[in-house]
Amino acid sequence: MTTPMFKSVRPIVKATHPELYAEHTFHMKKCVAYTYNYSFLDDYIAEHWYNKSIQQIATETNEYAPRVAYRSQVLKSVGLIQPKWIQNGSTRLKLERKELRFKLKQVEQKLGQCG
Repeated sequence: MTTPMFKSVRPIVKATHPELYAEHTFHMKKCVAYTYNYSFLDDYIAEHWYNKSIQQIATETNEYAPRVAYRSQVLKSVGLIQPKWIQNGSTRLKLERKELRFKLKQVEQKLGQCG
């Protein structure tokens, strides 16, 4: 008997959150055996989420970008990955700057009408 040299630890996400893969789409009852397995994609997203874009992940895994975006939303809802803007806060600050500029334009318009 030979022992395998490499013991795979995949699928990581499927092992930790099996409820993500328990439900099949009901409109394809005859295709349950052929349903799409997201476990490889989920593992790849969880591993590379913070240093690659959705398009890069889609290209490297030969998937559609909307599918990668959908699975990233699922993984965010479970808590396996965090939104990228939480890492350094720059996106939140940019959004706040945009809102403040909009408010400044409104205030300048009101001042122009008054004077």
